[in-house]
Amino acid sequence: MPTLIQILARKLKAIFNPEIEAAESPAAPLPPDPVSAPEADSPAAMNLPSLDGEAEEKELIFDSGDDLPQEKPKNIKVRNKIGFHTGPGGNASGLGAWMRALDKAGIPFMIKSVDSYGPVFEASELAKKSGVEHVLVYRVSTAGQAHEYDYDVPPYKDPKFVDDPEGAAARHWRKTLKKIPPEFDKERTWIEPINEVDKNLCDWLGRFAVRIADLAQKDGYKVSLFAWSSGEPEPEGWETPGMLAYLRLCAERPQQAAVALHEYSYVVNDIFDGFPYKIGRFKSLFDVCDKYGIARPTIHITEWGWTLNNVPSPGQAIADMKEVMQLYARYPEIKGAAIWYLGPSFGGIANKAQKLIKPVTDFTLSTVFEVTTDPPHVGPRPYPVEPPDPIDEKPIEPEPVEPDPVEPEPVEPPQPKLSFVADVTIPDDSRMPVGTTFTKTWRVRNTGNVAWSAGYKLVHMKGDAMKAQTAQTVPAAAPGTEADISLTLTAPQTPGVYFSDWQMRDPQGKLFGDVLFTRIIAEKTAVPLVSNNAYVADLTIPDDTVMKPGQKFVKTWRIKNTGTTTWGPTFTFEFVQGVAMTPQTSRPLPVVQSGATVDISLSLQAPTVKGTHFGDWKMKDARGKEFGEIIFLRIVVK
Repeated sequence: MPTLIQILARKLKAIFNPEIEAAESPAAPLPPDPVSAPEADSPAAMNLPSLDGEAEEKELIFDSGDDLPQEKPKNIKVRNKIGFHTGPGGNASGLGAWMRALDKAGIPFMIKSVDSYGPVFEASELAKKSGVEHVLVYRVSTAGQAHEYDYDVPPYKDPKFVDDPEGAAARHWRKTLKKIPPEFDKERTWIEPINEVDKNLCDWLGRFAVRIADLAQKDGYKVSLFAWSSGEPEPEGWETPGMLAYLRLCAERPQQAAVALHEYSYVVNDIFDGFPYKIGRFKSLFDVCDKYGIARPTIHITEWGWTLNNVPSPGQAIADMKEVMQLYARYPEIKGAAIWYLGPSFGGIANKAQKLIKPVTDFTLSTVFEVTTDPPHVGPRPYPVEPPDPIDEKPIEPEPVEPDPVEPEPVEPPQPKLSFVADVTIPDDSRMPVGTTFTKTWRVRNTGNVAWSAGYKLVHMKGDAMKAQTAQTVPAAAPGTEADISLTLTAPQTPGVYFSDWQMRDPQGKLFGDVLFTRIIAEKTAVPLVSNNAYVADLTIPDDTVMKPGQKFVKTWRIKNTGTTTWGPTFTFEFVQGVAMTPQTSRPLPVVQSGATVDISLSLQAPTVKGTHFGDWKMKDARGKEFGEIIFLRIVVK
């Protein structure tokens, strides 16, 4: 029979750690050769972190002088949790094999993808069949959506939302949801709604995060915020009221709201450079949680690695991962990290990171980490544990108060007001060719007590008016109703970012209401590239030259590049019909600028059959598309 102390400990454990009973354990047997704890002088021994793994039931102990429970450190076994970050394009060859190998072995992996749901979809399908709890994260990026809206960061610089992070969250969530694919697995996949945000706006971002997490929960999704850049934010940023509110929400809903971080060393030759300010930055977050008695949140390190455009050799990479895993393994809250990057751009890093897929697969299958956890260091509560004893005093009898004489309610003076409701057309930062005429429409509400009539106008305040007429009449609107106000504007002729601020003016010339603004990106219209050529002259072997059967000769044409593209080795000169008179029927072209001429020569041999013979040749561009005139020769064999 359990003792009273055991019963009390279990009750306290349920209060302070409700998720403890669901401790994870690998689905497959662990290999017999574990990686033992690090030497005392290694970076990993400097009070470093931990991963989920096999462990005995958590035990709570009490600090003397404090009535708060504290979790006891314990020994656990953990697999590698460092996986991969991918995207559209790049080089992810072998990624599917990595997922299938770990899934088959019952080992959870982490995969993060931006703008390409395919890899995450494949991982979720594996998880549905096997039951292995893989860590899946998906993000929609600004560049990946052709800059139609800034999906990377919240609209915290938008004047409409400077003091309204909750409104910004509602807008950002609606925009993001529209880009989520219909096959999205809500149960298994986390959405990362923002990326590398402003560390100076922590309180605003915390309030934004609380709202977006609530909206996501309502719609059945789970979210991981904020994808801080490596080394951010400053520790005090976590202690702002907004951030503490989000951390408490994460503690209440660890399976639905999480924190996303980026951890890079920013150098290739020392993964622990600057520790713990880059790799290990999560520790400052955990310190704040411990200080305020908040359960540590679920952590996703959604970008992890060395630099943005390079990784070390596979051997060095695995050695670095072993060191870092000694850190991460001590913290079950860290669900995984994703190596940057198998997607496009960034100096072709995908071709380097792709070489790590097979070594990481082998490393994960063969290695088990045996570590001691670093549980929360519980401090005194920042609020009383028990309410103060009531004060036994007689209530003070209120003195009788004579009722005030009833006065008539004052009549509110006429006051026109306007509130912005929505952008009906041309969202902020819309891209358009220079000189384009467009119609900008705002939806507004008359929030005053005066109807707008013919004397009310929308007037230009600052920025580029983008039209000659700087004052325009507005549609009539009674108090409490909405109206659409439209302006016909023209993008400037010079490429750049332009804004235009407008405000309502009453018949007496007084400005009122929200500033209505538009911001566009004017771009120079791209000139389509055209491939074309023109025959200039036969430099050798004029048409109908007489040849002996089997006679060898060199045919040379002079040809002009009359298109707008530059020819190069990816362009070819190819035989199309007639008699080739050579076994080599395709030749790469030299570099020829637009407007330049080039002499093209072929070493040929006349047929052995007497008669008139011709050969037609034509150019093809880098996509294999034919262009330009047919270049031909014609000879007579006698």
